Amino acid sequence: MRTFPFVAAVATFISSTTFAAVLVFDNAQVFNAGLLDSSLANYGQTFESYSGPAASFTGGTGDYAWKASSPLGVLAQASVIQTLASSGTLKFEFSSGNVYGVGGLFHYVDAAGAYKSGLMKIKLSDGTSFIRSISSQTTFSGFITTGSSIASLELSHIGSTGVTFSAAEALTIGYVPAPGAVALLGLAGLASRRRRA
Repeated sequence: MRTFPFVAAVATFISSTTFAAVLVFDNAQVFNAGLLDSSLANYGQTFESYSGPAASFTGGTGDYAWKASSPLGVLAQASVIQTLASSGTLKFEFSSGNVYGVGGLFHYVDAAGAYKSGLMKIKLSDGTSFIRSISSQTTFSGFITTGSSIASLELSHIGSTGVTFSAAEALTIGYVPAPGAVALLGLAGLASRRRRA
């Protein structure tokens, strides 16, 4: 009987230990619900306003700032950001330390920017990798982490896809808003309650 409190204490310690996980989504609506359930704000980015070749592209601000790059450069055409070299890796970086969810329409394009199918490896900064069959231009892939923030997401080729380029057509970033933004949202909620009363 004397060992019971010790066993209970060890069981309590083990059950209270936090384990990180990465949740994987193949549906944008479910991903957005997961962001909401995780108390993450979201920022959506499309790429129509970007054009031409560059060393990198940037977008967003503050908590949801991003940078897209590839070792040989990137190209924006036909509303996508893609690698400049075929079979290259497209990397999105998030430097705020507040990004805990990333999703989007990730696929391949040909030299003219037209959609191409294939197998894609999607890798997060913590080493989590996901092999995805890209079967349509609207194939969605999303990730929410319960551990450390997401510092980067890489899109790369798996197997032979011919002369194709890794591309992103849309990006959704789930982030923890700065404390000041949360406070302002709380004040706005209080103000709207007072007006109703």
